[in-house]
Amino acid sequence: MRKNKIVLILTLVAFCVISFANLKDVSTSPFSTAIEKLYAFGIVEAEDNLFNPSGTLSRAEAAEWIVKTFKLSAIYPMVTEEEVQKKFVYTDPLGVIDEGFVVPSAKDTVGIDGEEYIEGLIKVRAIEVVDGMYRPYEAITGVEFGQAIARVVFGVDEEIDYGAKLAELVYAPAELLSLKRPLRREEAAQILSNFVDNPNFQVITILATADIHGHIEPYTPSGAKYPIGAMEKMAYYVSTERAIQPDLLLLDVGDAPYNTNVANLFEGEPVIKIMNMMGYDAMAIGNHDFDFPFNVMERNSKLANFPFLSANTLYMEKPVEFLKEYVMKEIGGLKIAIVGLTDDSSAWYTHPRNVAGITFEEQYSAAQRVLNEVAPQADLVIALAHLHTGNRILPEKVPGYDLIFEGGRDVVAFPEKINGSWVISSGKHGELISKTNLNIFNNEVIGINFAHIFMSQNLPQDEAVVELVNGYVAQLDEKMNTVIGRTEVDLDGERGTVRLKESNLANAIADSLREMTGTDFAIQNGGGVRASIPKGDITIKDVYTVLPFDNLVVAVEITGKQIWDVLEHGISAYPAAAGQFLQVSNLEYTFDASKPPYSRLVSVTSKGAPIDMEKTYTLTANDFLTGGGDKFVMFLETKKIIVTKSFLRDAFAEYVVRHGTIAPQVEGRITILNPAN
Repeated sequence: MRKNKIVLILTLVAFCVISFANLKDVSTSPFSTAIEKLYAFGIVEAEDNLFNPSGTLSRAEAAEWIVKTFKLSAIYPMVTEEEVQKKFVYTDPLGVIDEGFVVPSAKDTVGIDGEEYIEGLIKVRAIEVVDGMYRPYEAITGVEFGQAIARVVFGVDEEIDYGAKLAELVYAPAELLSLKRPLRREEAAQILSNFVDNPNFQVITILATADIHGHIEPYTPSGAKYPIGAMEKMAYYVSTERAIQPDLLLLDVGDAPYNTNVANLFEGEPVIKIMNMMGYDAMAIGNHDFDFPFNVMERNSKLANFPFLSANTLYMEKPVEFLKEYVMKEIGGLKIAIVGLTDDSSAWYTHPRNVAGITFEEQYSAAQRVLNEVAPQADLVIALAHLHTGNRILPEKVPGYDLIFEGGRDVVAFPEKINGSWVISSGKHGELISKTNLNIFNNEVIGINFAHIFMSQNLPQDEAVVELVNGYVAQLDEKMNTVIGRTEVDLDGERGTVRLKESNLANAIADSLREMTGTDFAIQNGGGVRASIPKGDITIKDVYTVLPFDNLVVAVEITGKQIWDVLEHGISAYPAAAGQFLQVSNLEYTFDASKPPYSRLVSVTSKGAPIDMEKTYTLTANDFLTGGGDKFVMFLETKKIIVTKSFLRDAFAEYVVRHGTIAPQVEGRITILNPAN
């Protein structure tokens, strides 16, 4: 081992000497050693073997040098025909990224050399764009250069005396960091050389994904003009990162394998295989990881080359053999504990048969228990927390986690420090990978920088992953492209519709359930409707996209009072876009949104006549609801009279075939008094 190290050192020295020898104009520079080091590591370049050490450093060059030194990402923006407003975050779970997130950040950098480095520096908020301009060819001052470096090293989300903190790390003459004149190239090289090949300073990168939900192919979100996302693009990006950064962790925060047609048809197998190709280090278990039976999760865990993590999932009151509570990784000399936490109410939000025998330890007590175990062993403790709104409660209840990567919140937000823990969001549906750089000095984290890397249309894709995806899609398309009927109108299944108001598509779905079983009424939870269908032909693929879950059609006997309670619970979360919001067939209901939850219903009628609270009716739903899913516990008191082997999508497909052409309308089945919007 010692001999190998000596050979490596001699090789590097020889490389530096050769590189230096090729530079014709640096021998007289007082900072020649620093220039030599940066040139050897590919951070600075020379044209015609000339470095021009006394020349001023442009803002464009500064961006490139800083990005390369601190292992930031080069960001390639997408230029669109139309001008769109630049966006960085969204806080509404109904939000999606569109072209506004990936267009250039500045008007005067489009198409210039080094644009990708400027975007990379702007992405971590290390330097500002003023009035839409970056001024790439202007000289940068020592103060500006030092400020940008400090923001990269220490981060931008806390109040920090950047000058004082940077002076502790940089052994360059202090006056270089306070120069108000243009900085010379040799001076900039001297400052950066403090961080290159320094045994006391290193960067550890954590790439994280969340709520992929089976999005292995690009897709076009509602309201967007261009396709986004896809694991095939994520794989390409990860491979480029690994090429520049060996000290890297790749993590997922849950809900990855299922919920698109191709993912569901093969029970999550395509997603797990792609994750293997990408080299994931660990994956937390989210609530939608229970959308298939538990033995499917076990099979996928054996297929995976990485551990499935959940510290609080139990089977028959015992820990699950194929789920680990945590995993320890050594990266860059640091011992890092990675803990998986699953929402302890997950059983309410999936099919009851999939969680038979499964219970959950209370999430915060589990988090504390595992933290107590791993903290003495680890230099850094990370939580992969698929706790939905509980992600932000976790650091208040259980202080001590250094980083909390959150799942189930479905937002794009900048990191926030809560009670000493960084809470970090990683988007959803394969739209992005979050990149968190930990800057380490003397084995302590001195700061972080953060970027959302959006999977835009212009980003290349990993061809090996594309080949794998195409194989699965070909098998899917063979069946899915069959036309089964036609719609004369657009069928609205958007999340902001089916979870908040009456939907013509959900009306048709509810009607299909009632037609299949011949019951008095039918209901459909908005959370089970996942997409729209445009006017025109309806294919099997459309039906699977709209209704991806394997929920069976079930009919029950139910009293009028129980129907009232069911509908009251369905609207209790309004105006939050909750999946429990109910669409109905042969029923009409009115509620007052200004009233408190469980006191909102004004009337429930059928064909205009009030339902009889004492009478027993028949009602069709799905076995997710009748099993008590989404906390519809009142169904547990009802009697099942029909339990079919047909899924919701089967009922709807049969309905479309039977009718041939449909044109459902919004017809007043749901009336909202004092609506939120």
